[in-house]
This record gives sequence, structure tokens and C-alpha cells, in this order.
Amino acid sequence: MAYGRAERVRVPVGDDAARWTTRGKCLRVLVVVHNVTAATRLLDVLPLFDDDWRVQLLVTCTGSSAFAAGTAELLADTGVPVMPYEQATETEVDLIISASFGGQLDFFSGQLAILSHGVGYTKPRSAERLVSCG
Repeated sequence: MAYGRAERVRVPVGDDAARWTTRGKCLRVLVVVHNVTAATRLLDVLPLFDDDWRVQLLVTCTGSSAFAAGTAELLADTGVPVMPYEQATETEVDLIISASFGGQLDFFSGQLAILSHGVGYTKPRSAERLVSCG
């Protein structure tokens, strides 16, 4: 799978997904991934949902990181449906989990949870926000 070239997911979400449904209403949890570093942190929390049949996990890549190489391949190996970013922004979800503030997270519906993924997580986005300690 080439990064950013994923086809639209038809099941468990999509225009005709309801006809393939084998269980009742599930809560949808969308994992929004920016790069491999963020993905490794987010993969740490996926097992929390393993035994909960009320939850449908979905994943998307934002394409907003300069360090995105390998991200799509890593996600493909999880077994979680990987949605194209555009489809993810059009899909109603109950919870969004991300390890970064990037990628226009306000495009998604649902509650948002941001997880820390290392020292760079709290770095300011622009130089004008830097505070001198000298």
C-alpha cells in the first residue's frame, strides 16, 4: 500500500456497510496517526480495545508529517481497517485518539484524546512562542 493511496473502506464503514453488519451498534474509535513515532505510541493503547466487542477500531494517516515514511505499512500490519484521510473526516466516530495536535483534528467528529509520545510532544509550533530562560 502506497502512503496516501489507500482505497475507501467499504466495511465496516462506507455507504453499504450496514448490509454486512453482523453485530449491533458499535462505538467507533478512530486512531489518527501522523508518523511512525506517533503510531508506535498509539499501538500501545490498541490492546485496550481487544476484548470489547462494542468498539469498532479504525485508523487513518493524516499525511501531515514530514516523517511519514513507513507509517502506512506499519498500520496495514495491525489488522485494523485503515481508512483514507478524506473518508475518515466524513465518517462519524465517537472517539478520536491521536498522539499529535497536527493533521487538522478539528475535521473529525467525536471526542478527542491526545496522548503524549515523547519529548517533542510539548514543543511549541512556532519560534515566537519560545520563552527564554537565560
